[in-house]
Amino acid sequence: MVTSRGPRGAYAAGVARRNQILDAALVRFGRDGYRKTSLAQIARDAGITDAGLLHHFRDKQQLLLAAVEYWHAQLDVRWRRVSDSVRDAFRCHLEDTEESLRTPGIVELAVVIGAEATAPEHPAHEFFRAWQDKGVRELTERLRAAAEAGELKPGLDFESIARECAAMDMGLRWQWLTAGRSFDLVAVMRAHLDRLMRAISRDGEGL
Repeated sequence: MVTSRGPRGAYAAGVARRNQILDAALVRFGRDGYRKTSLAQIARDAGITDAGLLHHFRDKQQLLLAAVEYWHAQLDVRWRRVSDSVRDAFRCHLEDTEESLRTPGIVELAVVIGAEATAPEHPAHEFFRAWQDKGVRELTERLRAAAEAGELKPGLDFESIARECAAMDMGLRWQWLTAGRSFDLVAVMRAHLDRLMRAISRDGEGL
């Protein structure tokens, strides 16, 4: 006897198919860039028809925005492995940055869309505003907890340090792209975080 798939099963299948498309889009955008990638290529990579892709994403821009949000969600999942130590968090951030550079097209898209999304009318404005706020808030809380645990010096301006880190991270990525990827982005980030850790840690040591 054959049983029909219920609403819950259909929903799960739809989510799985959508994620399958987004995985394919991240690989294709990351390798070939946005302009050189077509929806037909992504559909083939995902193993579905063009119509099947358009069922989930009405056009290339909507797929692009969804892919960037999906990429950020994956970064959030990876961040769960990090301990409460600020030194460990900085090291893991460098590891994640190094891994992300294997798909430079995605890094470029995230930076470009993030800059464009500063305009309130941009469709991704709310997402990037919330993402930035969350990042600063979570790092501020991590810094404060580390000071209470004795890893960092007391009396620091935790929010200012968190905003400095966020600005440095985005600014260096932008410079790396505009400079034609001509310098070692991770090395420059590591040098900055090492200097910062020496300045704020109780033991005065860097990374």
